[in-house]
Amino acid sequence: MINLIIYLKQDYDPVLLVEKLLTCQLIANASIDQNNESFTSKDGTLSREVYNVITAQTKALLFTQIAKLIEDECGREVPINATPIVASNKIFDELLRSRTLKT
Repeated sequence: MINLIIYLKQDYDPVLLVEKLLTCQLIANASIDQNNESFTSKDGTLSREVYNVITAQTKALLFTQIAKLIEDECGREVPINATPIVASNKIFDELLRSRTLKT
Protein backbone atom coordinates (compact mmCIF):
# COMPACT_ATOMS: atom_id res chain seq x y z
CA MET A 1 0.00 0.00 0.00
CA ILE A 2 1.16 3.50 -0.81
CA ASN A 3 0.29 7.15 -0.44
CA LEU A 4 0.41 8.58 -3.94
CA ILE A 5 1.24 12.28 -4.29
CA ILE A 6 0.42 14.02 -7.57
CA TYR A 7 1.39 17.64 -8.28
CA LEU A 8 -0.95 19.17 -10.87
CA LYS A 9 -0.40 22.56 -12.42
CA GLN A 10 -3.29 24.99 -12.13
CA ASP A 11 -4.47 24.33 -15.70
CA TYR A 12 -5.61 20.77 -14.82
CA ASP A 13 -8.77 20.13 -12.81
CA PRO A 14 -7.78 17.85 -9.91
CA VAL A 15 -11.38 16.76 -9.30
CA LEU A 16 -11.67 15.34 -12.83
CA LEU A 17 -8.45 13.36 -12.37
CA VAL A 18 -9.56 12.01 -8.97
CA GLU A 19 -12.93 11.00 -10.43
CA LYS A 20 -11.19 9.16 -13.29
CA LEU A 21 -8.80 7.34 -10.93
CA LEU A 22 -11.68 6.35 -8.62
CA THR A 23 -13.89 5.22 -11.52
CA CYS A 24 -11.07 3.04 -12.85
CA GLN A 25 -10.57 1.65 -9.32
CA LEU A 26 -6.92 2.68 -9.39
CA ILE A 27 -7.19 4.48 -6.04
CA ALA A 28 -9.30 3.85 -2.95
CA ASN A 29 -9.73 7.47 -1.88
CA ALA A 30 -8.11 10.87 -2.30
CA SER A 31 -7.82 14.36 -0.91
CA ILE A 32 -7.01 17.55 -2.80
CA ASP A 33 -4.91 20.42 -1.47
CA GLN A 34 -5.58 23.39 -3.74
CA ASN A 35 -3.16 26.27 -4.30
CA ASN A 36 -0.28 24.47 -2.62
CA GLU A 37 2.87 26.59 -2.81
CA SER A 38 6.08 24.71 -3.57
CA PHE A 39 9.52 26.32 -3.34
CA THR A 40 12.83 25.15 -4.79
CA SER A 41 16.25 26.64 -5.29
CA LYS A 42 18.17 26.10 -8.51
CA ASP A 43 21.60 27.64 -8.95
CA GLY A 44 20.87 30.03 -6.08
CA THR A 45 17.61 31.26 -7.59
CA LEU A 46 14.43 30.75 -5.59
CA SER A 47 11.54 29.35 -7.60
CA ARG A 48 7.88 29.26 -6.51
CA GLU A 49 5.29 27.01 -8.13
CA VAL A 50 1.60 26.67 -7.28
CA TYR A 51 0.07 23.21 -7.59
CA ASN A 52 -3.10 21.36 -6.79
CA VAL A 53 -1.78 18.39 -4.84
CA ILE A 54 -3.68 15.11 -4.83
CA THR A 55 -2.89 12.60 -2.12
CA ALA A 56 -4.41 9.19 -2.71
CA GLN A 57 -4.15 5.74 -1.18
CA THR A 58 -3.71 2.70 -3.39
CA LYS A 59 -1.82 -0.52 -3.95
CA ALA A 60 1.84 -0.25 -4.95
CA LEU A 61 1.23 -2.67 -7.83
CA LEU A 62 -1.09 -0.11 -9.46
CA PHE A 63 1.52 2.68 -9.61
CA THR A 64 2.54 2.05 -13.23
CA GLN A 65 -1.07 2.04 -14.45
CA ILE A 66 -1.78 5.23 -12.52
CA ALA A 67 1.31 6.99 -13.89
CA LYS A 68 0.30 5.99 -17.44
CA LEU A 69 -3.26 7.27 -16.99
CA ILE A 70 -1.97 10.58 -15.60
CA GLU A 71 0.49 10.92 -18.48
CA ASP A 72 -2.30 10.25 -21.00
CA GLU A 73 -4.68 12.71 -19.32
CA CYS A 74 -2.32 15.50 -18.22
CA GLY A 75 0.97 15.05 -20.08
CA ARG A 76 4.42 13.83 -19.14
CA GLU A 77 5.40 16.79 -16.95
CA VAL A 78 3.30 15.89 -13.89
CA PRO A 79 5.48 15.09 -10.84
CA ILE A 80 4.28 11.95 -9.04
CA ASN A 81 5.79 10.18 -6.07
CA ALA A 82 4.73 7.55 -3.59
CA THR A 83 5.49 6.78 0.01
CA PRO A 84 4.83 3.40 1.59
CA ILE A 85 2.08 2.88 4.12
CA VAL A 86 3.97 0.80 6.63
CA ALA A 87 1.08 0.09 8.96
CA SER A 88 -2.70 0.38 9.01
CA ASN A 89 -5.57 -1.04 10.94
CA LYS A 90 -7.84 -3.75 9.56
CA ILE A 91 -10.60 -1.30 8.59
CA PHE A 92 -8.25 0.79 6.43
CA ASP A 93 -6.68 -2.30 4.88
CA GLU A 94 -10.07 -3.76 3.93
CA LEU A 95 -11.27 -0.42 2.58
CA LEU A 96 -8.24 -0.09 0.32
CA ARG A 97 -8.41 -3.66 -0.94
CA SER A 98 -12.17 -3.55 -1.62
CA ARG A 99 -12.09 -0.25 -3.55
CA THR A 100 -9.16 -0.93 -5.88
CA LEU A 101 -8.57 -3.37 -8.71
CA LYS A 102 -7.65 -6.89 -7.77
CA THR A 103 -3.94 -7.39 -8.41
